[in-house]
Amino acid sequence: MTNLFPSLTSLLGSGEWADTEFKAARGALPKSAFETVSAFANTKGGWLVLGIAQHGKDFEVCGVSNPDKLQNDFLSVLHADGKVNHDVEVTEHRQQHDGKTVLAFHIAENQRTRKPVYLDGDIRRTFIRKGSGDYRAQQADIERMLRDSAADRWDGEIFTRVALEEALDPSSLRWYRNRFHANNQGFDERQPDLDFLYDWGYVVKEGGVLLPTRAGITLFGSLRAVRNLLPRPILDVRFLGYGSKEEKPETRWIDRLVCEGNILQSWQQLLAKYLFFMPKPFKDIDPATLERRDAPPGFRVFREAAVILLIHQDYGDHSRKAVIQFFSDGISLWNPGDVFGSADRLMEPGEKEARNPAIAMALRRIAMCEQAGTGLRMMQREWQALGHAVPVYENDRAHKAFEMFLPDVSRAIGEVTREVTGEVTGEVGRLLQVFKGEVSRREIQEALALKHEDYFRKVYLKPAIEAGMVEMTLPDKPQSRFQRYRLTEKGERMKAALRAKSKEI
Repeated sequence: MTNLFPSLTSLLGSGEWADTEFKAARGALPKSAFETVSAFANTKGGWLVLGIAQHGKDFEVCGVSNPDKLQNDFLSVLHADGKVNHDVEVTEHRQQHDGKTVLAFHIAENQRTRKPVYLDGDIRRTFIRKGSGDYRAQQADIERMLRDSAADRWDGEIFTRVALEEALDPSSLRWYRNRFHANNQGFDERQPDLDFLYDWGYVVKEGGVLLPTRAGITLFGSLRAVRNLLPRPILDVRFLGYGSKEEKPETRWIDRLVCEGNILQSWQQLLAKYLFFMPKPFKDIDPATLERRDAPPGFRVFREAAVILLIHQDYGDHSRKAVIQFFSDGISLWNPGDVFGSADRLMEPGEKEARNPAIAMALRRIAMCEQAGTGLRMMQREWQALGHAVPVYENDRAHKAFEMFLPDVSRAIGEVTREVTGEVTGEVGRLLQVFKGEVSRREIQEALALKHEDYFRKVYLKPAIEAGMVEMTLPDKPQSRFQRYRLTEKGERMKAALRAKSKEI
């Protein structure tokens, strides 16, 4: 935020909000002024303006009676020993309005290493800015700031809860090393795994004993180790059949994926589900770039957005989890943890400070994400090039969270699968592909990875039967527990046509 004082008229017109606080302070400095200092310094900075009175929803300039004394009182108390635990950058301004003096102080946001900013030597007197008010921070808010302020990063700490021989998942490590050697020439592919991990810092030696770091467990850990490190999922992915602004229906999601394994397993699960729901048929994945050959439009953007959640979330926050929601009008990606470093530099090129630098470098080494400083700019450029609205980012300093929204994604879930191929919708086409002889309703649902029976019947099974492509083996007993389903001749022809079309693409 700039520290150049905006016009007083514009401030009065906008009223109090996240970056502006008015106080009358006609004759003396209100004690609550320092709560505002703490709140602004802990969030994203703002203007504390003295000499503005509030009447209901309206604000008027009342002026301060002794501006020199008031300014000196404020600055001297602010810099007095014990009032504020960290120095705060303050820029003062004085303005005349109809013969009345208004004092304005711009409070800059403190660096992460100088938070939380609290009052009177009592960390419980930590404040954060929410909307137009200053609120006392909760214990969880304070703990998040303390984690981010630490010199040693969370992912570099040693993990000792599970013995090393039980702490690593061989398949995850094999998956990673295959991609690592495909992207980085000159390294010994036959090097033992522990030596490989030790060379790259994911296993360290302490007292002559090899121990994994938290980054090593988060990336390559066994389920037992990951569960002992993280008592909550890494990702919660929801496929929804309604818009982001619509009222939530009784059936909250079409499908849901909760990723409780390590980061690499979570990515593979997410990728499989994403490819399943996206409408464009595909051939395979390039092992070097991890991109789909014949990938659906926007895959590179989605991959970058998802990897941002895997890299930058606050894994020390056990009360919240990263959430990806596929709406009918876009994809929302919510991350526990705000932008680590300056939010004003999000779109600037160059290296950015990372909350989990060891995890970030591991994924960059296998080209799973863009190089530092290029990801968000690439996402914005490519998403707009596809004809979508610009991605929306919200960096919430008060709640320490970051959210991205990719609008107008290929008509998204619920619409994305309705791509018409000849006589059938995408859902019916997918249903036809899983038929092998006579099958039960449960077997079809499992093959399609659909959990909700009502949704399956309404969107998949009923349209297929009405189109004359699927029939019941017991048509006179539709509710029979022995009921099974098979393709009609028309269904078999359509299934063959869909397969032929897929091979052409």
